[in-house]
Amino acid sequence: MSSTFGYAAAFITLICWTVGTFSFAKASQLYPPKSINRIRLLYAAVLLSVITFFAGDVSVATLFSKPLPEHWLWLGVSGVLGLSIGDHFAFTAYKLMGSSRTSLFNTFAPGAALFGGYFLLGEAVNMIGIFGIVVSVSGIVWFLQSNRKQTETTVKNEQLTKGIIYATLGALCQGLGLVFAKKGLMLDAEYGKLMPLHATWIRMVSATVVIYVVGVFKTNLLTEFKAITFSKTILKPVFIGTLFGPVIGVSMSLYAASYIEVSLAQTIFSLLPISVIITAVVLEKDRIEPKSLVAALISVVGVFVLVWRDELLNLFR
Repeated sequence: MSSTFGYAAAFITLICWTVGTFSFAKASQLYPPKSINRIRLLYAAVLLSVITFFAGDVSVATLFSKPLPEHWLWLGVSGVLGLSIGDHFAFTAYKLMGSSRTSLFNTFAPGAALFGGYFLLGEAVNMIGIFGIVVSVSGIVWFLQSNRKQTETTVKNEQLTKGIIYATLGALCQGLGLVFAKKGLMLDAEYGKLMPLHATWIRMVSATVVIYVVGVFKTNLLTEFKAITFSKTILKPVFIGTLFGPVIGVSMSLYAASYIEVSLAQTIFSLLPISVIITAVVLEKDRIEPKSLVAALISVVGVFVLVWRDELLNLFR
């Protein structure tokens, strides 16, 4: 039963992240990505505080006192790295080259998680895992090449180069953020294990505090808040993206990792580029060349090889 819930949570995560990708891509076209990221973290922190308080059956005092200092450290770093820094890069990439191209770079995240897990969690890296990373990267390169003519008509070369760099950095930060989150979830709290929802709340609050402390020196935060909150055009995609992305999606991803093997969860998450591309074709009438779709599939296959590296190795023994 628990594994069934884990699989369900993983597929819910995939659906939610697909919705969030399109919502934040649209919002990032309407307002500066750094502001979109900051406001959606604020909304997410407020929503998760309410949800955790009621659904998690914890008091306000326990919300802060139950986690150990180590939880705040590891989950806090995870939130800042994945949600503040990583998503800032991702949102900027959305603005520069759109949701379909940017989502493809999410296949870099499991590789980053693998290498981060090797150093922080003692997870093994074998040659099949390295091969999977190479296949995944090759698929991305082929996708960009096969989509080159269409890209040149919609995105300038300089803009595309910057988008690729930002999308790659975003995926790497998100992958490493997952490693820090897993490290935090492995710890025992003062009154037992932390619920994934509580851990998500710590990540979100930490990311929100840091991004606002930095922002107060660079931006008029009140003007930014009013511009987004009181504009129906901007608020709608921001709120939808917040609800499905950092609130439901991120929470479900931690539930999935708690009930099934992380490799299984990552395999399902790695379907995001395909989900985004197919949704873009159906809803936005995007034209995707067959060879571009094959290239995207190859990239996802590389991720499958990466997360199933140990099982594949056993087949050759």
